[in-house]
Amino acid sequence: MCDELFYEPEKKQVNNNVCYDKNATLVIKQDAIINNVRYIKKTTGAKLIAVVKENGYGLGVANLYNIIKDQNIFMYAVTSSCEAVALRREGCDTDILMLTPVSEFGELLKLVNENVVIALGNARQIPELRYIYGLTGKRPRVHIQIDSGMGRYGFNVDDLPDLRHEDYLSIEGCFTHLAGSSTNYKKSVQKQLRIFRTALAKLRASGIDTGICHVANSKAAMTFGSLGFDAVRVGSAILGKVCVKCELEEAVWLESKVFSVYNRQEGEHIGYQGDVALKRDSSLAVVRIGTGCGIGLIQRDAVNYNLGYVIKTFFRKINEVPVMSVWINGRKSPVIGRIGVSHMTVDITEIPAKEGDTVKVKVNPLLVHPYVRRMVV
Repeated sequence: MCDELFYEPEKKQVNNNVCYDKNATLVIKQDAIINNVRYIKKTTGAKLIAVVKENGYGLGVANLYNIIKDQNIFMYAVTSSCEAVALRREGCDTDILMLTPVSEFGELLKLVNENVVIALGNARQIPELRYIYGLTGKRPRVHIQIDSGMGRYGFNVDDLPDLRHEDYLSIEGCFTHLAGSSTNYKKSVQKQLRIFRTALAKLRASGIDTGICHVANSKAAMTFGSLGFDAVRVGSAILGKVCVKCELEEAVWLESKVFSVYNRQEGEHIGYQGDVALKRDSSLAVVRIGTGCGIGLIQRDAVNYNLGYVIKTFFRKINEVPVMSVWINGRKSPVIGRIGVSHMTVDITEIPAKEGDTVKVKVNPLLVHPYVRRMVV
């Protein structure tokens, strides 16, 4: 008998512990992103440092870079060396700033070899950078990082390093990260600015050229502009997601489809634990997306997150007001009951909707599951 009859095709190696089928697409509107970049530059009048941290805020660092790369970006900012390397592999020859003051030798060496500007924010970095210069002959490029109130990274204003004779460093800038405030934002920013300006004065008095200075993040840039410094450092504002009323356009959302439509009577309970009782005969739609896609993990609309909203939410009864809404056929529709891992129920009593209709959901793209497809339109 022919040997071919006994041939078994080689089995492909499949990881059965990675089994996802997300019924959603993260839609990225490139025209909106480009318009937002132009608006930020026009309203602030400053150089733009585009923050593409956390894999481009969940969009994909390559996706975000390729959308804005022709918009005269002064510098890109990242929080991990792999993001910096990814930008270089995409052909980015613009300056990149590593915002996290890493001190591990191998990572610092990688950043120097990739010509990445390093946040110099702790004393442990100094001997490592000095050694790298001796090893490679390349002067590490740095922006001095000041802690003005965040309490996370950066030198304290009363404990600045003496860098006057550190000729192995190329000091090209100085920055801080605003902590903000839940009460008086303007007062908080003013206090942090005083600390940062004090640090700048001390550095300059010691003979240090502080170079390009940048303070304003997305919220500050859209509220106060550049704050009198050379550049603004924004990320979420580029996506139109910032808790300030302005002309930015929301550029990213999640889309899915109506899976099924059914009717329920007044008084019936809906969802986990039956915590919502219908107050009328209702038409409902099931959509096969939920917390597993990143929906409902943060449900507040940032623009409405103020004291009045907090008070109203505190006194809200869960069976009276929905926690969030979606859009079906351009009409706003409330979600009913708790959102599940892979499903949600939507009240479509007031709108015409059928199986297969497109459902649009506002999301924080940082929380969207990495297996959800990204689509640039």
